[in-house]
Amino acid sequence: MSKRLTQKMRDGDFKFRKSEHKVANWILDNAHEVPSLNITTIAEKVGVSEPTIVRFCRAAECKGYQEFKIRLAEDLALGEFSEKIDVDMDESISNIKKKVCKFAMSALYSVDDEISNAELEKAVATVISAETVLISGFGGSSCTASDGYHKFFRISKKFICSADMHIQTMTAGTLKQNDVLIAISNSGRTEALVDLCKLARSQGAKVIAITQSDSPIDHLANIHLSARDQDDTSLLVPMVARLRHLTILDILVTAVATRTYDDAQKRLTKTKNSLKKLKNKIGRVGLDLMA
Repeated sequence: MSKRLTQKMRDGDFKFRKSEHKVANWILDNAHEVPSLNITTIAEKVGVSEPTIVRFCRAAECKGYQEFKIRLAEDLALGEFSEKIDVDMDESISNIKKKVCKFAMSALYSVDDEISNAELEKAVATVISAETVLISGFGGSSCTASDGYHKFFRISKKFICSADMHIQTMTAGTLKQNDVLIAISNSGRTEALVDLCKLARSQGAKVIAITQSDSPIDHLANIHLSARDQDDTSLLVPMVARLRHLTILDILVTAVATRTYDDAQKRLTKTKNSLKKLKNKIGRVGLDLMA
C-alpha cells in the first residue's frame, strides 16, 4: 500500500542526506506554514541553502519545490487517514456531515497510489479477452459486486452476478481458461469466497482480487487490485472500504469501456433504449397515483 508524502517522511522511506534530514524535520514540525512560503524563506528558516531545499524535494520524489508544496498541501487538506472518526455523542449535524465527508475523501485519496497501474492494465486486458466474467462478493461486498455488475452489464453481456450461492458456485465451476472471477472482499478472508476462487482457478480461470493485500483471497489471485482493508466497522465508523472498492470498480469499468469504445457504446445505447418504455410506464403510474 502506497503511503502519503508526509507519512513517508516520518517513516524514513526517503534517502535524505544529513542537511536534507534537517529540512524534513523542520517541515514536519511546521507543515501548515510551508504551502505559503517560498523556497528562499524556507531555506532561511531551516538554516540551509536553496540548492539543499531543491535536493531535498528531489530526494522526496518531487521534481522541485513547487511540486513538493502541492503534494504537501493535498496531504494537509485531507488529513492523515485514520480508521477512526472523531464524532462526539452531542455532535451537530453540520459537524457530522463535514467529518464523515472528510473521512470518506481521505480514504479515497490514496486509492490512486495503492492500485498498481501494471496490475490494472492486466485486469483490463484479462476482462476484455474473457468470454465470461463472474463478479462475486458476500455480506457487505455483495452490494459492491451488484453495483459493479450493473455498470459492466451496460457495456457488455459477458458479465454475471448473482446473490444465490448455488448460482455463483455453478458459474465458477463452468468457467473456462481465460474466463474471469472478480472477487471482492474487505477482509480477504471470507471462506465462501476463498472456495469460489479456488474453484475458478481449478477451471483455468483468472481471479482478479479487490481486497486486502496479503490476504488468502489476494494470495489466490492472478491479478491484484489490492486496497486498504477496514478493521473497525463499529457504529460510528462509516464503511469507507465499500467506497474504495466501488471506486476501483469504476476505474476498471471506465478503462474497459475506453478500450472497447465502439462495442460498449452500441451496447449502452441498446440498454438505454430498452428502458425507455419502462420509464414511461413508471412515470404514468406515478401520475395516476397523484391524480
